[in-house]
Amino acid sequence: MKNLRSQIPFILIFIFFSSGCHTLLDTDRNLLIQQADHLEKKGRYHWERRINPDHAKKAQIFLSIAYELKPEADNLAILYSQACYFNGLYIEQIPEKKDSLFLEGYHIAKGIVYHSKSFQKGFNAVEDDSLTRELRGIEALEKSFVPALYWWVANLGRYLINKPVVERLNYRDLLETIIHKILTLDPTYHYGGGYRMLGMVYIRLPGIELSKSKQYFDQAILTFPNYLGTKVLLAQYYYTKAEDREHFHRELQEVLSADPAQIPEIMPENLFEQGVAQQLLEQESSLFE
Repeated sequence: MKNLRSQIPFILIFIFFSSGCHTLLDTDRNLLIQQADHLEKKGRYHWERRINPDHAKKAQIFLSIAYELKPEADNLAILYSQACYFNGLYIEQIPEKKDSLFLEGYHIAKGIVYHSKSFQKGFNAVEDDSLTRELRGIEALEKSFVPALYWWVANLGRYLINKPVVERLNYRDLLETIIHKILTLDPTYHYGGGYRMLGMVYIRLPGIELSKSKQYFDQAILTFPNYLGTKVLLAQYYYTKAEDREHFHRELQEVLSADPAQIPEIMPENLFEQGVAQQLLEQESSLFE
């Protein structure tokens, strides 16, 4: 599939000149809006069918182009950020391209936050280094920004997960601030996503007791036991680090025996997580050598 960014200018040119005009009149703007709505609708159509990799890729493409036309549409931007995450996690296999998708999703979600009045008010309330101002802006946000915060930290976390320790440590304050804000405003968002993310942050940072990570994974599972991704992360990162092969095996077997359709909205994610669980079980011997 061609590079997404390289396609967008040509599509926009086509849309512009298809109006038969060479100046951006009101009719042209209306046409662009209509085209953006149509592209978003196609993106959502393919997103609903994302269990098929071709549909997942097409969803990301159509949502990206629609976002270029309607960058102010936050709901569209959030779904596009989520589509980047999904494709980076489950569909793309080349590490550099996975990173590119996670970074795209990160920047899109972060942009929603940065452009908000609430963030800017908190950001500009202090005169300090950029990180301190950024954290103050995050702390000033209200509940409506939880989706943007979540996909900001989800994409960033996945990008950082296998990066050098020093790079991960550089983002610790930011990650913790975002996740704690999510947990304060809506701890159930995306199936206990804040708890799950905090478990991942602590398992991948040095000098932190394993039990601290485990308690957040457990809380996420307690909140939404049918979100299989949490159990896969627990096995993949916690039980391997704790050298607990018995629970590693048991957790992944539970994932494989679970009904992925218990939460219909995330059946595609659950099916892909069952695939990850199967791969981890096949690697079990090497993971516990």
